[in-house]
Amino acid sequence: MGLRKNANLTPVTREAQDLLFVSHKDGITMNKGRLLFDGKKRALALVEGYQAPEKKTEIRLPGIGVKALLDNTTKEFAAKGLATPHDLVVSERLAWVLSGGDNDITDMLSEDDLIMLERQAFMDLAATDATLARVQHMLETGKPLRN
Repeated sequence: MGLRKNANLTPVTREAQDLLFVSHKDGITMNKGRLLFDGKKRALALVEGYQAPEKKTEIRLPGIGVKALLDNTTKEFAAKGLATPHDLVVSERLAWVLSGGDNDITDMLSEDDLIMLERQAFMDLAATDATLARVQHMLETGKPLRN
């Protein structure tokens, strides 16, 4: 069994390929018991000859003005019942990262600066009861929690 290419694919897998969620080149593991083994095998195959991409030295993001715009948009969604209270918390942290944190459009950021923004946002969210409830619910039911 193991990794297969288009052999005995389920209709869902075929549809995923047609919608380009899964490449026709991607390996498919049909046996659940082999997922870890096949995944490790694929990951190790990527190691040989790998070279890290060059880092961009500077990145310019839109700054706090765009963060305010994103925050206002999500508040409008919440007012229409399209976003939950915790959706607002998550979107605020996401907007903070995408806009470059407390920086202005004239500030240049490094990739390391962005990684720090992402890490801080992740840690902030991971410390909330609502995020932990979402994770717990997903693990127990396989479905997202709208809290």
